[in-house]
Amino acid sequence: MSLEIKEEISDLPGIANSYHELGMVAEARGLLDEAQDWCRQVLNIRETLGPRPLLATDYRLLGNIAQKRGLLDEADDWYRVALAIAEELGNRLAMTEMCRGLGALAITRGQALPALEWFIRAVTVFSEFPSPVSAPAPEILAELAGQLGIHALQQAWQQITGQPLPQQVRDYVTSQHNNQSNRP
Repeated sequence: MSLEIKEEISDLPGIANSYHELGMVAEARGLLDEAQDWCRQVLNIRETLGPRPLLATDYRLLGNIAQKRGLLDEADDWYRVALAIAEELGNRLAMTEMCRGLGALAITRGQALPALEWFIRAVTVFSEFPSPVSAPAPEILAELAGQLGIHALQQAWQQITGQPLPQQVRDYVTSQHNNQSNRP
């Protein structure tokens, strides 16, 4: 059934959801051109209809696709659009996901300090540390702190949050570093 016929049925939100799912499946299978085509079709619908939270997930998927293609600047742009929508809506889970995505992108680029900053943002979206919702951000934060040193973590934490590094975070990072040091 063509999109025009389905539009007459007035189930565009359902069609958009189906297209998004098809895009996710195509991405998971490594069919990036197909995944991108599905995402573009979803955007044509959702940019007109909304809802904004779902639009953020579509932008995130486009970011994932661009990153897998090695188009890191494009991925960065898509992730930032998704993050802006998540922040606008106060969607803390999506904010954490986008900060993790931007952090992973910085790691891919070999930019450890910006990655550390993104992972600080990811773990501070929720007041609990480590929050199960922000996983694996706390572990990656600890790895980056191990690479850059506790002083870099303290400085970045202060800069981003305006607060000193909490003892709980320091203890977590130290324990993760000790656990990694004790592995064979």
